[in-house]
Amino acid sequence: MTEADAGLGKGGDMGRSLRAKKKVDYAGILNKYDKFTFVSSRKPKTKIIRINAANGRAHAAPTLTTWPFLGMHQDVTYYNDLNHAPGWNQRTQDEIFLPFAWLDVHGGAVWQGLEQEVAGLGADAFACQHFDQIAIDLRQLLANTRITECVGEAAAAIYVLERHPAFQMIWGYHVHSGTGIDQIWERPNQAGGSDFLIVEAKGPGAGLNFSGFVPPGYSQMQEGWIANHLYSMSQNHHAAGLRIVNALGLQFVNAHPNYLGATKSYYGLAPTSGHKQSASRVFGTVVQAQWSADGRLGYNHSAWVRYFT
Repeated sequence: MTEADAGLGKGGDMGRSLRAKKKVDYAGILNKYDKFTFVSSRKPKTKIIRINAANGRAHAAPTLTTWPFLGMHQDVTYYNDLNHAPGWNQRTQDEIFLPFAWLDVHGGAVWQGLEQEVAGLGADAFACQHFDQIAIDLRQLLANTRITECVGEAAAAIYVLERHPAFQMIWGYHVHSGTGIDQIWERPNQAGGSDFLIVEAKGPGAGLNFSGFVPPGYSQMQEGWIANHLYSMSQNHHAAGLRIVNALGLQFVNAHPNYLGATKSYYGLAPTSGHKQSASRVFGTVVQAQWSADGRLGYNHSAWVRYFT
């Protein structure tokens, strides 16, 4: 199903009313992650700057080239030293902040970054918290896989905010951790229910995970996978999962107990589930981060799939 088929195309969305956000200054929080202290019995106490690649540059950072770009996008601002950057991490309306170690490998400062305008962000408090946590983790995480995850989470939220501004985030990076559903967005629909958009976020070059050790239909972003995670979220009293379960009247059953003799079981919809009579709908899409040639974080996205029909 395409976005247009779902009645959620860009032209059909209502715009957001923008409001100024309170400035957030994470300088005191972030600076403590710049250096880590190690104690050796043979050497005096030293401070070592930990960086995350052979040359200190994350694989998920923008394509290595001359910084700053001569023709940078008008919505992107480059900071060459985050330790001396007035305005960094201080949102006035729609800014997101993406710090990287050695963004410019020819520069003298370790921590540099990009500030990017994302239309409508300031009107979505949950999305602001989502991006704020990404900014914190990009500054403190050392593993390239985690940095890739953060960039993917940022791009996925940019996609929804820009292409479908009537949606509001109800589940994002700041409230989840580990495997599971990355993002959930909600908007009212004309039938009197809600449309829920489940977004799987992927970093540059990353794709869906498939496994031969799960039941058929339970690979990432398939309907069984969605149902199983919604069941888990409802059991753990996560508000976003409960909103979907209650709105659609979903009922679950242990469809694959102790699958392949393991301790893990997989849950699916019970035959008595009343979701087909609900005015609410659930859609899913996969969004992959993509850096544009002008330094802006963009995305590719898959066609929408409707679940529980």
